[in-house]
Amino acid sequence: AVLLQSQLSATGSGAEHAEILVKEVERLNRSIGELLDYARPGQLKKETIRIGDIIQKTVSLVQVDAESYKISITVSLAEDLPEVCVDPDKLKQVLLNLLLNAIQAMPDGGILTVKAEREGGTIVVDIHDNGMGIAPENLQRVFDPYFTTKSTGTGLGLALSAKIVEEHGGSVKISSVPNEHTEVRLTLKKKKKNSVNV
Repeated sequence: AVLLQSQLSATGSGAEHAEILVKEVERLNRSIGELLDYARPGQLKKETIRIGDIIQKTVSLVQVDAESYKISITVSLAEDLPEVCVDPDKLKQVLLNLLLNAIQAMPDGGILTVKAEREGGTIVVDIHDNGMGIAPENLQRVFDPYFTTKSTGTGLGLALSAKIVEEHGGSVKISSVPNEHTEVRLTLKKKKKNSVNV
């Protein structure tokens, strides 16, 4: 498709159709990639990391998008956050998906709050937006594969995110009030100390 596009002149219906073809192939490729990621068994490459670092890096990735929607992002990280043993790329994928969902829920601007704190033996990450919210009848289905209310969505983003978190031994919960807010609570276990036999 890209080769065909390069051989056509920049103007005319042929060039326009070629551009549509390229975009649709890219869209299908993304959809197939998400499907494969969801279907294949998890292959985690775990490392010991500070979750605050991943949160900060992921927030920086969506900062430009947030600014274009007139959304301000507030990040609050507790000082006593323990280290976690996770796959950094997979966790970043989860956080990126959740942050982008929150941004898309506030087309007229708003406030996005990301908070991480320690609760006993777990780390809790809360992502809160004051956007459109989720209708009660949809709230129970948001993690179902292929369920989406977006015209361009595949319905695999949240399902895949939940799967990744569960593979890490954690959980994801969503609460929402329509036209008021949505909060996603991500829970992960802190890294266990190495036991030493005496």
